[in-house]
This record gives sequence, C-alpha cells and structure tokens, in this order.
Amino acid sequence: MAQQYLLSGSSLEQLSRQAAEQYGADARIVRAERVLDAGLAGFLGRRHLEVTVQVPDGEDGPPRCAAPALHVLTGRSGIAALLQSADSAEEDVNRTMGWAADLPPVTDVVSTQSGIFSDLLARLGEDVRPVPVPAPLSGPGNLVLVMGLEETARSVTRSMAELNQGARATRAALYTAGAAGFPDRPHLHGGLDVARAREHATEQGTAILAACALGSVREGLPHLDAAPLLGADQVWLVVDARHKPDETQEWVDQVRVRMRVDALAVIGAGETRSAASVNELRLPLGWVDGRPAPRTVL
Repeated sequence: MAQQYLLSGSSLEQLSRQAAEQYGADARIVRAERVLDAGLAGFLGRRHLEVTVQVPDGEDGPPRCAAPALHVLTGRSGIAALLQSADSAEEDVNRTMGWAADLPPVTDVVSTQSGIFSDLLARLGEDVRPVPVPAPLSGPGNLVLVMGLEETARSVTRSMAELNQGARATRAALYTAGAAGFPDRPHLHGGLDVARAREHATEQGTAILAACALGSVREGLPHLDAAPLLGADQVWLVVDARHKPDETQEWVDQVRVRMRVDALAVIGAGETRSAASVNELRLPLGWVDGRPAPRTVL
C-alpha cells in the first residue's frame, strides 16, 4: 500500500523538489492546502503550504524529520474550502490571494485527476508577490485627485508635492477640485478646467495634485457628486486614524460606491494606539502622516 507523508513549505515548487529529494522520482503530491499559522496571540500569522506526498510501495521510508500525513480532506474541508477559510481568517495578506474566490465550491474530496486539482496546483505554484506601496502618479498631465473631509486633502497634497514623490510635481501643479475650493490654489470645477490644467501640466512636465474637500459627514459629503466628473487618473482617500473606525468606514463606503479609490492616505496615525483599524478599510496604504508609507498596511 502506498505511504503518505506531510510536508510544509513556502511554495509548491520548493515542496515538489523536497518531495523528489526525500522520497524519489515516483513521489507524487496528491493533496495541497494553504494554511494560516495562528501567530502571536492571533496576530502576525503567516501563510504556508502543506502538501500530502504519496510514495508507491517499494520506496524507501521517510527521514525521521518527516511527519505522517494526518490531514484527510473530506466534506467541508475540501481544498478550495480550506483555502477560502484561511483567506477569511487572515487580515494582512495585501489582497494578493484574490484568485481563491474564483475556485468553484468543493463538497467532496478533489480527485488528483480532475481539472480543478490541476488548476489549483498551477495557481499555488505562482509566486505570491506583495502589493506594491502606491505612490502618486508622476507622469506629465496625470491628474491625481486626493479627497478627504474638511481640509485634510489639502494638507496631504501639500506634503506630496513638498516631498517630490518621484515626480517633478511642484506647487505650480497644486489645485483644488470639486465644489469646495481653497483661495490659494487654482480650482478645477469641471471638465473644461481639467483639460486646461492637463495641457498646462504636460507643457511643464508635471503631474496635477488636486485636493477635493468632500465636506462633513454630518452634511452627507455635499461635495462628493462633483469628484467623479473630473476623470482623475488616480484617486486617493484621506482618513484620520484618530476617528472612530465605524464612522470612518461609513463615509468611505459612500465614496467607494460612487467612484474607484486607488490608495489610502492616513493622518494622525502617530497620535493613536488604534491606527491599525484603518486596515479594515481594505485599501492599500500609500501615505501616512505626511510621508510615503513603508508598506500597504499599518
């Protein structure tokens, strides 16, 4: 009777090589699971792969460090279901595993001869690359729209321009947008203003950083309607980490229903112990407290 053994590692390619080295060329991977470690008190959990290796009769036994395979994938614990459960449990994977949702539901053991299993192994073998930290677009004429409550967007666009984030953006490329403007900056009220600003920025070789004050939550974000009409190339949303997470989530959801949001800028992160709550917004972090973010989450 064929023997089965459990191996753990970071990639399917690594585990395939390890299986061949330990059990010979006839060893076959017949099960694969993506597992989330518990981490420290439920935090800092990491993903790893666990594969079941089947070795035909006659092969040498496993080395002492190999553990027998105890995972039997049946019922709800089918491959796709396990992956889906692990994805739901992990909050800090930078959305790099979005392909798991594409797999069809599995209610029984997945045959190693099925197309589902082959597709799964192919996807598991792909490199999992972290989501790059967003940065303001810097191409000449690019319109970067930064939106926030009250005057928060204004302070963020100023910090982006002052730090010259990989672009030739200068104060000459700072604008305001939407119905609420600031007197010290040119204003983009509609498509004609945007076209003129793009033309000027292209000639100057700069991007456009436009701050859009959405107004207050109490008033229902009165200036949100104008933002989608500007046709921005990139949209940033400014949130204050010191505010209550549920209140922030509510108005952020209102914005995302109306338009696509590409990146998150956070202010006040250094003034609260609960700054990590902004990760629940599920937007990649690119700017924090006036500087480029070192990673996509706090």
